Formats: sequence, C-alpha cells, structure tokens
Amino acid sequence: MLHIVIFRAMRIFAAVIALAVTVSFAHAQAKPAATKPAVYTVTLGGFRDANIPAVLFKRIVDSALTVRDDKGNSYPVVRFRINYTFANTFKDSETQQLKTFRDFRAADFYDTNRLPEVWTASLKDNARKDDEVILNNVIIRLKNGKKLMVPEWRGKLK
Repeated sequence: MLHIVIFRAMRIFAAVIALAVTVSFAHAQAKPAATKPAVYTVTLGGFRDANIPAVLFKRIVDSALTVRDDKGNSYPVVRFRINYTFANTFKDSETQQLKTFRDFRAADFYDTNRLPEVWTASLKDNARKDDEVILNNVIIRLKNGKKLMVPEWRGKLK
C-alpha cells in the first residue's frame, strides 16, 4: 500500500515538473522581438510647428504638408484638418467701444497635402501675431497601404 502512495506522489510530481517546463518553454517562445515604433514628424514649409512670426507663416502657408519618419522616409498625406483661431475686433454700436473676441475657423481636406487657394489667400491677408494654427487629424498612408494618424502641427504665431 505504501508503494501505491509513493507511486501516485511520483506521478503527481512528474506531472507538475512537466507542466512547469511546458509553461516556461511556451513563455520563452511567446516573447515577441522588441521593436521601437517609428516616430513621425509633420512639417509645413520645413517648420515643425507654427511658433514662427506671422510674416514667415504667410510665406509658407501654401507649402505642402510633409510627413517623415525617424529614418527619413516620406509618407503621402491622405487627409488633414486646419483649426485656425484668431482675434477679431469690432465697434459696439451701443457703446461705440472697440471690442475684441476670439473667432475660430476649421475645415477638413482630403486627398491633398496643401491648403486650397481660398484658405491660403485668406491666411496670407489676415494672419497676425497671437493667432493659433493647428493642422491635426493628419492621416498618412503607410508603405503597406494601411492608414495612420500622426502628430499634429501647431503653434501660436509670433
């Protein structure tokens, strides 16, 4: 009877060892190779953000929006959005005082990496210090055909 108890204990011990070896082997095999994700940079007219003088912004506003990864590869822009916030001044008809408020314009653009002529003409005429420009929702097409949203291009004009 003692030999039956010992035999069962040995079988349980062998099963536990086999399970431990299987789990550790499977765990070692399941580790994927560590890959560093690409870092994407969005530029307009060669600038990484809009923290530039308004005069300079007016010169580059009709430039193409470009996206490159950290290896220098360029990617086509599928779509993007502009958010433009600016100060607007008017004369109050009741008090005859000048009042200023913040105004906002936004638009989405598809299958292009440039702002349309209507937008560039307006921005060239009206861009001023302290206006905020954000080009966001920038979607690129990767080499494998998939689409990816990349960081926004933003800043306050000086």
